[in-house]
Amino acid sequence: MAHLFSPIQNHIFLRLKNAKSLRYSEIQPKNIPNDLFNYHLQFLVKKGLVDKADEGYSLSDAGIRHVADHNPPADESHATHLFKINVLTVVSRMHKGNIEILNQLRKSNPSYGKVGVMGGIVRKEESIEDAASRKLNVETGLDASFRIVGIQRRILYVQNELFSDVLFPIAYTDEYSGELIADTEYGHNMWVPIDQAIANERAEFDSIKKLPDVLMAIRDNKISTLPFFCDEDVQSK
Repeated sequence: MAHLFSPIQNHIFLRLKNAKSLRYSEIQPKNIPNDLFNYHLQFLVKKGLVDKADEGYSLSDAGIRHVADHNPPADESHATHLFKINVLTVVSRMHKGNIEILNQLRKSNPSYGKVGVMGGIVRKEESIEDAASRKLNVETGLDASFRIVGIQRRILYVQNELFSDVLFPIAYTDEYSGELIADTEYGHNMWVPIDQAIANERAEFDSIKKLPDVLMAIRDNKISTLPFFCDEDVQSK
C-alpha cells in the first residue's frame, strides 16, 4: 500500500516544492523539536524522496514525481495515478506593433525554474475552457475566455521509469481584461516577444512538442486556420 506521509513530512514536501534547494534551518518549523524534525527529514532522504547535498536539501526525481501527483495511488504497483489532464493557456497581445506571449518563470516543482506558458490541472466535471480561465485568473489576475486549438499527450520517462503521462489541451486567446500580477506563489509573470516564447518552449526534455507550432501560427497570423490536432510524444532522460 502507498505510504501515508505525516504532517511534518508533508510540510517538508511543501517547502521543497517551492525551492530549488533549502538548508536544514529553512525547512524546519519553529514549533517542532529538532530531533523529531530530523527523524522525518532523514526518513524522506532514506526513502529517496529528498536529496542531501552541500548546498542543502532538494526534492529528488521521485520527490518531484510525488508533489506533481494530485491523486496519490492506493496501490503503488499501478501507474494510473500519473495520468492527468493539464490545460495550457496561451495568451497573446500586440504591444508597440509586436506580438508578445504571456510567460511565467516557475517557482514550484515539477518545473521549477522553467520559463514558458502556464497551465494547470483540469478538475473533475470542469470544462477545459473553464479550467483555462480559472488557472489564468489564479496565476495572473487576468480574465479571459479560451478556445482549444489542439491536444498534446506527453509521456515522460526518467531513468527508464514512468515519470508522468499527461494530456495537454492547448487553449488560446488574444482577448483578456484586468491587470497582470507580476509575482504570485506560482511564479513570475511577464510578456515576452513571440520569437523568445517559441525558443522557451523548445527544451529537449519536459517540453510540449506542438507548442512551438501553435506559437509560430500566431506569429504568422495563421492561428485561425491551424488544423485541430491530437499528437502523442514520448520523452526520456
